[in-house]
Parts: sequence; structure tokens; C-alpha cells
Amino acid sequence: MSAYVDPRFRPTLWPGTVIPAPPLEPFTGVWVEGDWILWKPGPRRGQQPIELPEDFYLREFMDLSADDLEGIAEVFRTYGALFHLSNDDLDLRSHSDEELERIRAIPEAGFDDQPYPFGVHREQVRLHVETAQAAITTWLACQREGGLEELVAPEVTEETLASIQAENAHQNEVWPPSLDYLRNLLIELRVQELKTVLGAALSRFSVGIGGLSDRYPTVHSVAFLQLYNHLAEGAAVRTCANHNCGRDFVRQRGRANYGQHRTTGIKYCSRECARAQAQRDLRRRRRTTEPTA
Repeated sequence: MSAYVDPRFRPTLWPGTVIPAPPLEPFTGVWVEGDWILWKPGPRRGQQPIELPEDFYLREFMDLSADDLEGIAEVFRTYGALFHLSNDDLDLRSHSDEELERIRAIPEAGFDDQPYPFGVHREQVRLHVETAQAAITTWLACQREGGLEELVAPEVTEETLASIQAENAHQNEVWPPSLDYLRNLLIELRVQELKTVLGAALSRFSVGIGGLSDRYPTVHSVAFLQLYNHLAEGAAVRTCANHNCGRDFVRQRGRANYGQHRTTGIKYCSRECARAQAQRDLRRRRRTTEPTA
């Protein structure tokens, strides 16, 4: 039985089957300097391609902070490029003029402000990380009945409604006319942004010659390929039952080889979480059964 997905997000999938994720090539010689993550290209002798861990987009990607350049640099060292230097992992047409202006203001590599030919700027990192995390958050909301309404609830206020109505005072009729209309509009925008982000990330894997590894996959593109695969297989996103965790996950880690993790009959995101909760429950039972003095 397929997992619940909000009917407002039912994209047409092609080819509609699970696509094996290509391995990535970690970067060497990566360092942080000011607002830049930099590296020196060169032969990666003895360095093997690496698979992105299962559920990476739900776990490690959602844990990233756009302000932690050292943490982002570690992603480059461990897995490879977070995104492509040309920013073609994103559909920039969907971003605000203010966001695009910050990207245009980034100094070109090889000039006085950025003498290194290979690097990414803090603003590029922020744009990719925050865009991806917003899309993944919407996807998680789509997995719960009423999740999208809950997601946009903080924005559905009388103040927001009055502000948007004031911006559209030139219209013949009041717009948006009500809070219900505003709620539906915000949900529609969120779902459309999810589709746009997913489509742009997967464009690297469209029809062509050569294997997917030849398409210069990035952490960003492979992470969204994982999301696509979960859509294709109708996978259910669960919440870890460990009271101190609560992480979203599909496959439990720690008990199988890559690609062989269980998806049914599981309550915990990892073997460690299962063991920790079992020990916690055991201690609680012992306290309740110990005789009182």
C-alpha cells in the first residue's frame, strides 16, 4: 500500500520507476576563506566514488546550516560538489529579484576580489541550501493529512491578508478576498515551488547518452533523486519513535548494506535509536517495579 501524499501534490513521474543513484566524487584540498569555500582541482589518486547515504535528503541535508561554511566544506570533502558552479541545479526564474541580485554581486573567480579559480560563495550556498530545505519541508508536509495547512498557518493572519490587500489596492475587487483564499494561495505556491525545485534538480538526469555518473551529479541533484525515488516507490516517511530523536526517515540505518534497508515494520531511524529507546524503557520499567522502602 502506497504512503499518503496530499492530492494537491501528485506530479506525473517519468519514467515512474526507481532510478539507481549515481556515486559522487569527493573533493580534495577544500578550505574556507572568508565568504568562500575554495579548492584546488587535481587528480584524485586512490579516491573512490562514494554513494550518498540512504535518506540523505531527510537527514544530513536538513541538518545543514547555510551559515556554517566549514560544515558545508565538509560535505564537499566527504561526498563532492554540493551544487554545480553554474547554479543550474536551480530554476533561478523562481527566485526573487533580491536573491538574484545577491548572486549577481558575487565577484567573478580569478579577479582581485576572488583570485582563486575554483570556489563557491556564501550566498550561493545559502540559496541552494535554503531552497532545498524549504522544498523538502513542503514534501514532508505533503505526507500528512492537513500538513500543508499546518505548514502555511503562521502566514495566514489578518495582518498578512491586510498587507497583501494593500499591495493590490489598485485592483477592482479586494484581493485576496479572505483568509481561506490566502491559505489556498500559499499552499498552491508552496506546492509549485516544490515541483520547480524537484524538476530543476532532476534535469541533470534527463534523457541523454552515457550513464548518470557522466552527468556531473552533485549532492543537491542526487539528494532530490532520492526524493523522486521515494515518490516512485510510494515510500512512507516515518518519524523516529525515539523520544529524544523524532527524525524523519524512510529506511532504518545500521542493519543492512546500502540499498537493502527495511521500509516496513520499523519504528526507529537507526539501530542506535532503537537500542537507546529500549534501554530507556527498561530503566523506566525497573523503576516502577522496584519495591519501595
